[in-house]
Amino acid sequence: MTGAAAPTVRDVYEALDAAWPFAHRADWDNVGILLGDPGQPAGRILVALDASRAAIDRMTAIKASLLVTHHPVIFSPLKSIRPDSQSSSAAFSLVKAGASVISAHTNADSAPRGVSWAIARRLGLEFIHPLVPDEPSGSACKIVVFVPADNADSIFAAMSGAGAGRIGEYADCTFRSEGTGTFVPSGHASPAVGEGGGKVSVPEIRIETVVAGPDLPRVLRVLRDAHPYEEPAIDVYPLKGSALGGGYGAVGTLPKPAPLKDVLDAIHRRLRCDGGIRIAGPARRTVRRIAVMGGSGAGFIRAAVEADADLFVTGDVKYHEAQEADFAGITVADVGHGASEKWILPEFRRVISERFGASADIRIFFEREPLRPYRPGETPGGEKT
Repeated sequence: MTGAAAPTVRDVYEALDAAWPFAHRADWDNVGILLGDPGQPAGRILVALDASRAAIDRMTAIKASLLVTHHPVIFSPLKSIRPDSQSSSAAFSLVKAGASVISAHTNADSAPRGVSWAIARRLGLEFIHPLVPDEPSGSACKIVVFVPADNADSIFAAMSGAGAGRIGEYADCTFRSEGTGTFVPSGHASPAVGEGGGKVSVPEIRIETVVAGPDLPRVLRVLRDAHPYEEPAIDVYPLKGSALGGGYGAVGTLPKPAPLKDVLDAIHRRLRCDGGIRIAGPARRTVRRIAVMGGSGAGFIRAAVEADADLFVTGDVKYHEAQEADFAGITVADVGHGASEKWILPEFRRVISERFGASADIRIFFEREPLRPYRPGETPGGEKT
């Protein structure tokens, strides 16, 4: 490490937010700085899938002050924080150690550069796009505001700083059109332009932009503060679909078709599936188009079928979902929850490293699947006897 000042927890949060905006999360999720002091230095960082006991032990061993996880360290409200409670033991240990935690969950699930895209790239897929274009929160909005032409840039700069105008890999996204605003101020008004009692016509710019639902109150607040009018005209429209450039899962194609067995062998090797792979659906086929969904993605089997995928790679497939795959004629590969999500961890490290370089020492902790297969001739841990 160099003599450069270590980033703070807040600095790391902002770096992750630039890649996977925390406001672009599901409404039920809990993400962001969930434990610790945002101003605490974070010179050594551990990146892990969970705040598990093993991850915390590793964090203690390397003397890291910040843990960055995919799964939230605090998911549901805690009524107590005790070491003998599974739901709060991690929080207890981390608070006791004076450590901080940032969790990036559903905001990192959404494409692009999300969990499923990391898998798709690792499998060598080409022409990758979202499997289901949609917003994690479902609360995206469009804001339309009418401003004097001379104030358009400064007003939108304030809105952008509060989170507006982000669509996928693009920032500061607006549509602007010119027009004329008219109004008649009352005798009690204090107009920025014109005088009370007379009709006023002002050249104005109509600015249209998008914002994630959780950012909306803050964006409206800074917009009103920056606007010169006493009563600015502001419209807010709810949006559906992929207005923010998000999407669940990913789908792409292999450079050339390959037998299912060869593809499964490559998946096992590249995703390091220590829990093995379970398959459902046709066992003999040629594979070219592959859909992936990190985590518990069995609910998206129908979407993979509609995407004309030959193979769907995900985790946590249950009995009746396997039957659905059989009926639909699609092969599903259950690689395990962890194996289908852990490849976002190198992406977390890359984003933090690109921002802070040698001033942050970033380690990755890959933990094996908690649910493991047992085969005759092996110990319960999976090793050969």
